[in-house]
Amino acid sequence: MRNIITFIFLITLHFFVHAQNVPNGDFEKWRIRDHYKPAGMTATIRNAERSTDSWEGNYSLKLSNTFIPNSRGYRSYAFNVDKAKNIDGVAFIGDALSIAFWTKYDLAYGDTARVYVIFRDKGVYKGKVDFRFTGTSQGEWVKYSVPIEWTSSHSVDSVWINLYSYADYGVDGDGYVMFDDIHFTNLDERQIDIENHGFENWDNIGINYPNGWRSLDLLYYDTYYSFLYEPTVFQVQGEEAFNGESSMMVKNAKSNGSGGSRYGYCFLGLENNDYYTPFFSIDTFKYLQGYYKYISDGDDTASINLRTWGKGSYKSNDYYYLGPAAEWTFFAFPINYNTSAIKADSAALIFYSGKTTDVRGPNSSLYLDNIELVMQPKSLGIENIHRANQIYPNPFEHTIIIQCYDNDILSIYNGMGKLITQRAVLPGKNQIHLTQLSSGLYFIKTHKQSWTTKVIKR
Repeated sequence: MRNIITFIFLITLHFFVHAQNVPNGDFEKWRIRDHYKPAGMTATIRNAERSTDSWEGNYSLKLSNTFIPNSRGYRSYAFNVDKAKNIDGVAFIGDALSIAFWTKYDLAYGDTARVYVIFRDKGVYKGKVDFRFTGTSQGEWVKYSVPIEWTSSHSVDSVWINLYSYADYGVDGDGYVMFDDIHFTNLDERQIDIENHGFENWDNIGINYPNGWRSLDLLYYDTYYSFLYEPTVFQVQGEEAFNGESSMMVKNAKSNGSGGSRYGYCFLGLENNDYYTPFFSIDTFKYLQGYYKYISDGDDTASINLRTWGKGSYKSNDYYYLGPAAEWTFFAFPINYNTSAIKADSAALIFYSGKTTDVRGPNSSLYLDNIELVMQPKSLGIENIHRANQIYPNPFEHTIIIQCYDNDILSIYNGMGKLITQRAVLPGKNQIHLTQLSSGLYFIKTHKQSWTTKVIKR
């Protein structure tokens, strides 16, 4: 029991003593900016919402109009056709005479909502509904039942349902229309329900981003209520992560369907301008260090920009360029302060996945982990054996002994810098059994020291 308490104390002490000075610099904490899309449907990103104001069930679909002077503004739509995902309407079985739905709406004068439905059998057009309405429902849910215009037999196999907040392209004012429980009837007899007719099923297609950081994807979504053509920031988990549960990847991406490319970026901050202004508090550290991989598209290069301030005035503005590296690689670069006697007290940090002046292809990918500011870089290959610590035998076969004079956390990395295991060590002689490791080169680090030494397992 005492050993367990000691171990918990060590872990807690390690957390507070070694908490990173770059906020979430290990990229372990992630968040998602929720954005819900009705399952099985294509919908506008800006003005199509999941609403808890519903006629039945938990949710309804809300489509809004946004008026903007000297502009066509924004309307909204949702329909169950998505050729890219092989969604071509929904299956329909029955002998319907009408479509019925519940709606609540408050539309600006001149704006008209629309329900447009197409029936097909083996791809052949069979009938339609084209129903439009305007005005307001006075804050109440109302039901419409609209006859289907059949051209021939009522025998069909699929139906397209298109819902619009405004029938034309531009809008005349702010307004909304809500839909719920869309179904088909024959002389008031309800037919078999179609998929997601009550808008109960939604997919969260929101932005995933590291907590405390602001990605290009998140900036674009918050600014334009839209998504980039392709995302640029990803959470890397499992075997691809360098250390802990996750790392971050920033990548170039296609900027449009014609194949144009753009670089991605991610910076510490909560607002769009936090990259240009002091964001997080620091001391006058001498180096920025961390681990990276870079898979370049052609001769592309990634870059890091660290800016520091002291009492609101610039202290440094350093760029560091990262070339190709197929495996996790340690980096450290010095911070070049100006000659002012004022000490640095704040900083801003940004990562770019590719050249910002001459964008290459969409596949350049920068992986990052364990970003921190230090007084001296802790690099693989630097042997800094603390006089109070002894590690033997070296080479070893199954067990290694570390003689410590303080409580500490021992980390073992392979030759590529990937963390293999961590152990708590106590003052005195600690036997570490490493039978499970394969033969090769390893690096031992005690967290209260720099890299201690390299060892070889036979």
